[in-house]
Amino acid sequence: MAANGGGSFLTLSCAGAIQSQHVSHPTTFFGAPHNQQHRKRKTPHRLVVVAVTQGSTESSKSEDKIPSWAKPDSDEPPPWARDEPNNNTSQKGFEIPFYAYLLASAITAIAAIGSIFEYVNQRPVFGVLTSDSVFYAPLLGFFVFTGVPSSAFLWFKSVQAANKEAEEQDKRDGYL
Repeated sequence: MAANGGGSFLTLSCAGAIQSQHVSHPTTFFGAPHNQQHRKRKTPHRLVVVAVTQGSTESSKSEDKIPSWAKPDSDEPPPWARDEPNNNTSQKGFEIPFYAYLLASAITAIAAIGSIFEYVNQRPVFGVLTSDSVFYAPLLGFFVFTGVPSSAFLWFKSVQAANKEAEEQDKRDGYL
């Protein structure tokens, strides 16, 4: 089968055919007969697929797409390693990583929602305060009314810290 159009050429060639066997000749899974005297020489199967496009002949232009730092004889460092000698961590203050904010947000949200369930069911989980204590409702209320906004704030700070780290990495990689 051959098709030609739009600068493309495709050739598909198949030689040989599967020989049909009679039911009286038992075969194994791979088609080899059990009995050696009934074995016949099969024609070899060959499948050839060739595809040629107009763009595959222009391989010399692909060298222009390789960045200068990736060429074998280049001494230029890659974009992410260019600022390493000048990078001084003493100038920057300690920044809390985004996953610490995210973890704190999750724990605070779980405590706040858990306080709501504990107040509704009136069954203390840890037994520090019983449900008939004067401080039971105010303490759970404090966890609920401060925990939900704190969790939202910590989540927001996590997103900000992650975006800041991503922008710094993009600058080091040369995208910004």
